[in-house]
Amino acid sequence: MNLLSWRNFFPRKLLISALCTAMILLLVQLGGNMIASAQAPITSTTYQPLSQIPATAQQVKTGIYAVNLYDINPSSNTYYIDFYMWFKWKGEIDPVEKLEFTNGVEDWSLTKEAGYEKPEKLADGSFYQVVKTEGRFREPFLFTRYPLDQQSLKITLENSFYTTDQLVYIAEKDGSGYADDLSAPGWEIQNYQMQNLVHEYASSFGDPSVKQNKSTYSSLRYELLIFRPLSLFLWKLLLPLLIVIFSSWGALLLYPLYVDSRIILPATALLTIVFLQQSYSDALPDVGYLVLLDKIYALAYVLNMAAILEAIITANWVKSEKPEEIARIIKIDRYFLIGNLIVLAVGVALLIILS
Repeated sequence: MNLLSWRNFFPRKLLISALCTAMILLLVQLGGNMIASAQAPITSTTYQPLSQIPATAQQVKTGIYAVNLYDINPSSNTYYIDFYMWFKWKGEIDPVEKLEFTNGVEDWSLTKEAGYEKPEKLADGSFYQVVKTEGRFREPFLFTRYPLDQQSLKITLENSFYTTDQLVYIAEKDGSGYADDLSAPGWEIQNYQMQNLVHEYASSFGDPSVKQNKSTYSSLRYELLIFRPLSLFLWKLLLPLLIVIFSSWGALLLYPLYVDSRIILPATALLTIVFLQQSYSDALPDVGYLVLLDKIYALAYVLNMAAILEAIITANWVKSEKPEEIARIIKIDRYFLIGNLIVLAVGVALLIILS
């Protein structure tokens, strides 16, 4: 089908209207997600910082040291971690006996190996126990800034039997942390942190001795902070997109009489952008919001469709083949190209900052 028959088959005005509508929808969606991203995240009310230690509670100093991390799976929001945890306490309650992990997955596969058959009694009269633990844990990943996202891999432990009036875990940061050789492919470790928390349940679990229909338990949370390397974003995800966009803009450097090529180049680039987006989307779980890379691709769609519109609109101007019309198109092409470069650079920078 030649250019003339193509124009007769698919009216130019209808195509321009469709492209303009798609651009408006993309811009509205992009702006809406930017506003939503700027809103404060909803924090959990079931976990609160431990503000005061009850006088009747047995205090247990607890430390955690991670030695191995593997199989980080964003699709299922899970990861495997191997770590040591130790406990120091004075009192009759054994804090290890009824210990549980509230974000553990597949408890049947969780291994806990105590260092001592019975807790060791130290010189100051306190008890000491160390436990080597390995298992699968779950923490919902937040992909708003993907692929510049930072994730928090958490280990949350609490005693399932004794309430905060009886037992409280206190983070012992001296000795806690992670091994120097700890690594995970595709990720870099930033730091760690520990928190003393209180976990409130809106239930007494049928205990007749509890007057209020709620109960609180002491929790301790260990967080390993990780992030994706910048090279993943620059070289594997952003660079291919830029190459496709610049190839599309090559149509603006062609002589205005080459109408077919000026339309085909950005149209082909549009299909390539769709396939590129699909390739990275397969590595992410289904989420109900746009990630950072989605927003950058939405901007690329808008700029690419603008290039198609410019080629279609100016195609009618070259019918007369007048030198002044051709010179006018060449001038418009140059300004349009410069404007697109500025919009792309500023747009990507703003998306990164605001996401």
